Order: sequence, then structure tokens, then C-alpha cells
Amino acid sequence: MSNDFYIAFITGWFILFIFWSTIIIFVYFRKPPNSKLTKKNTVFSYIIFLIILLVIIFLNYADSFFLFLNQFKFTTSSS
Repeated sequence: MSNDFYIAFITGWFILFIFWSTIIIFVYFRKPPNSKLTKKNTVFSYIIFLIILLVIIFLNYADSFFLFLNQFKFTTSSS
């Protein structure tokens, strides 16, 4: 991944997290009568966000790791 794409992806994910948290907090405190928001659902949604964030971070490190390994490829040259 290019560094600019990675930073844009993390920034977008952070903004999405802020809006999602605002909605969850608003619904949790407002407690509409037909709301099915429980603590279990809240924790589950945050765990999903965290898992996807960790996947994004892993993909960045995995990409860098593979680039790092390519530097040590041994080639035979006939001299």
C-alpha cells in the first residue's frame, strides 16, 4: 500500500468511528422504546470496528514486510 492511501484509509476509518460512536451514544442515552440496542450489540459493533482496523494495520505491515523480503532475494549473475 502506498503511504498516502494508507493514511487516507486510516483517516476515513477514524471519521467513520467517530460518527458511529456518536450514533451509538445518542441511541443508548435516548433509549427509544423499540430500540434493540443492548450492551452486547454495542460491544459487538466496537469489536468489529477494532478487528477491521487491525486488518488494515496488518495489511500495511504485511506490504512493507514483503517489500523488505524482496531486498534480500539472491540472484545469480554470470560474470
